[in-house]
Amino acid sequence: FLANLDPRATSQANIRRAISAAYYAVFHLLSAAVAEQVSPGFPAGLRECTQRVLGHSQMFNVAKAFSLQGKKEAKVLPKGFVLPDPISQELASVSNGFKDLQEARHTADYDVLKQYNPGDELALVQQAEKIFKDWNTEKNSKNAPVFLAAMIFGKDWNR
Repeated sequence: FLANLDPRATSQANIRRAISAAYYAVFHLLSAAVAEQVSPGFPAGLRECTQRVLGHSQMFNVAKAFSLQGKKEAKVLPKGFVLPDPISQELASVSNGFKDLQEARHTADYDVLKQYNPGDELALVQQAEKIFKDWNTEKNSKNAPVFLAAMIFGKDWNR
């Protein structure tokens, strides 16, 4: 939708907006899951404040650490902590997709020399949709709470 706002021609700005929106949809999906896990729903607004403290680079580092299917350890976890299960295909897909979308958003937002062809954004929007689907499968796994906790605490566990 965003890429096609101008019915006469797809503009670079609209393609860039579509790429950015795809990333932020996934960012908010995961940050909301983190906040739901670590913050109660009461008092009103506490969960949203928790969601607001999450950092893009921290989340990227966690995604990188969880990107290899079959692994049972990740650098962002406490020393010696082993995941309950090997990283699933879905969690690896969520992690790799998050990294790809964040990098694509950085390019779309900051590399003004990059020229996009109409339709370049479609693959990234589809990747975001796949992340939603894979997270829906993964969110009740034994590794999901560890992944989410690492999103907020991972940089501090091994200080």
